[in-house]
Amino acid sequence: MERLNNLKRIPRTGWLLCNVSSSEVEDVAQHTFDVTAITLLLADELERQGKKIDQGRALSMAVVHDWAEASVGDFPYTALKYLGPAGTKKRVEKRALEDLFGKLPKREKYLALWQEYSEKRTPEANLVHAADYLSMLVQAVKYRERGNRSRELDELWRAVKKDLARYMKEFKPVRELVGELDKRYSA
Repeated sequence: MERLNNLKRIPRTGWLLCNVSSSEVEDVAQHTFDVTAITLLLADELERQGKKIDQGRALSMAVVHDWAEASVGDFPYTALKYLGPAGTKKRVEKRALEDLFGKLPKREKYLALWQEYSEKRTPEANLVHAADYLSMLVQAVKYRERGNRSRELDELWRAVKKDLARYMKEFKPVRELVGELDKRYSA
């Protein structure tokens, strides 16, 4: 718990690269809360629309999706292309999680949840990825509404929307939310 508490002090560095002041940048724990809340709301809406989602598993994935950052920090979106061979980030994060989980009784369960998330192989994992990207768009809108008009924020917006495209096809509520956020960002 002490190491996970570090997430409250680790800034989301991508926002710093978008010229958001360090006093305004969200931390990883705040981001995780947003992702979890968005996952819950999307899962409820998808279930209302008749799509089967294991909400408990999706929420568990949302909670653990960035826990490795308690040990390795936050890799900004723009840094991913510099991390070397494909899969480097995933391998580093997996080793960090194995160390973080140590001898916890549910160690394998947590690793399996993170692995499922990172492999994007289930609707639940895809839902959490969509929530992760939506969290970035929501936060970008907030920074925009506070006056950030940086070119870097615009570039991040476009890159996140591009990565969200596959989830907009899979989940109608995601497509609708992106449309609403787009209007606010462009206003």
